[in-house]
Amino acid sequence: MNEVRTIVFDLDDTLYPERDYVLSGFAAVDAWLMEQKGIEGFGARAVAAFERGVRGRIFDEVWAELGEQAVPVSHLVEVYRKHTPQLRLPEPARELLDWCRCRYRLALVSDGYLAVQERKVAALGLTQWIECIVLSDQWGRDAWKPSERPFREVMARLPGEPESFLYLADNPRKDFVAPKRLGWRTVRFRRPRGEHANYEASPLEAAECEIADLSAMRDLLTRVSPST
Repeated sequence: MNEVRTIVFDLDDTLYPERDYVLSGFAAVDAWLMEQKGIEGFGARAVAAFERGVRGRIFDEVWAELGEQAVPVSHLVEVYRKHTPQLRLPEPARELLDWCRCRYRLALVSDGYLAVQERKVAALGLTQWIECIVLSDQWGRDAWKPSERPFREVMARLPGEPESFLYLADNPRKDFVAPKRLGWRTVRFRRPRGEHANYEASPLEAAECEIADLSAMRDLLTRVSPST
């Protein structure tokens, strides 16, 4: 079995908690409403809805609670998506990237609206560690995971045997099907409080192994690549 030579990271809920982006977006919409329309209370209500587990219709629900029609909900979503996120790379992720970049080639594969993901990458300063960043939306929604296209792009830019690639990600519903099909190694990060932490994967979806803390990656990588 070939040693791992290339570590490929997912972004949201892997290198940083996706919740941080969501809260940053709510704060941006709240500030915009205050400044432009004098409307108060959006941010606190949106956070409360998110913490209750509401997904997909938070803007509609909060707007209905406020009884507002001054701005279309679609415009609030646009403000959310276009805001410059206030994000900080958590120390465990920073330490892992520092350790990995001296030992491996590093890449990133992430889904999501292209401009949104680009702003996240910039806010987190990931280019100082990661040489190959592949955002699947550059080819459109059909290239989002579980499409093989972004993973094949990594292999085209950083050639190597399939089993020398390892993908670290959090969402087994979509993250591991394609890299497993291509022959990659796979690791699930079951982040505490992560969006997909409670999801139990089917055999088709499941990663080769899983961790609950990024600090565990060093030991895992030492086992699969003992020369590091």
